[in-house]
Amino acid sequence: MLREYVEYLKYVRRASDHTIMAYGIDVSQFLKSLKERKLALETFSVKDAEDYLKHLSKSFGKPLSVSTLARKISSLRNFFDYLVLRNYVSSNPWMKVKVPRLRKRSPDFLTKQEMENMLRVSEQKERDHLILSLLYYCGLRVSELCNLRVSDVSFSPAFVRIEMGKGRKDRIVPLNNSLASELRVYIEKYKKEADEYLFGTSLRLHPSTVFRIVRKYAKLCNIRKRVHPHTLRHSFATHLLQRRVNVRVVQELLGHANLSTTSTYLHLLDEEKFAAVNALVEEE
Repeated sequence: MLREYVEYLKYVRRASDHTIMAYGIDVSQFLKSLKERKLALETFSVKDAEDYLKHLSKSFGKPLSVSTLARKISSLRNFFDYLVLRNYVSSNPWMKVKVPRLRKRSPDFLTKQEMENMLRVSEQKERDHLILSLLYYCGLRVSELCNLRVSDVSFSPAFVRIEMGKGRKDRIVPLNNSLASELRVYIEKYKKEADEYLFGTSLRLHPSTVFRIVRKYAKLCNIRKRVHPHTLRHSFATHLLQRRVNVRVVQELLGHANLSTTSTYLHLLDEEKFAAVNALVEEE
């Protein structure tokens, strides 16, 4: 059943690798607990669901964090939706379990100088440099970067095509002239005709490799922030908005379905607020 569900997420829902892995772990953990407690999916109730969450907290030795609790509930809601769809169960008890409200945080981002330092230091390794450049200059998600095929890159005009990204919405992201030139050289130099993926052959680059590359260059540049691949995407959006790029254009480049998601990056306007208040005490 778990294998069928994972295949459903991958081939029908077209979920990202990260989502498939997270949901798979949560559901596997749940099914194991179900077996240990001798409960059946067909008779699983709202009370059973709440007891399961208490059981998880006890097994961790402390209450689950709000974000972990919310993800567990989301994972199991989706799993039971699938079970209802396949007629394995008649209803979804997880829909009646209250999801805790998550505190919204402003996205972490790098300064322009920090980003330039990382790109400069990585220039000695072509692949690493291109990975950092695509994450930053195109605002790609890790899964989108790993899924990039050689055929997704165009040079006339210069763009990358993001196929079936998050939300299953394809999009075109333009390449700046410098990045387009570097990509052309890289493809001509390293890519064989049989190679399917831009950063792989018949196999895709693993997301963990991208995480290691990003952290490596952040460390080399003495950046003390907690930097991960999505930080570069946040930086892309932040720096565009700082340059007064229309928020709807940024929304399209990021592939956000809702403008409200993109609006979380407007935290950068805080700098302008401080500047405005300080202007009152500046000498004339």
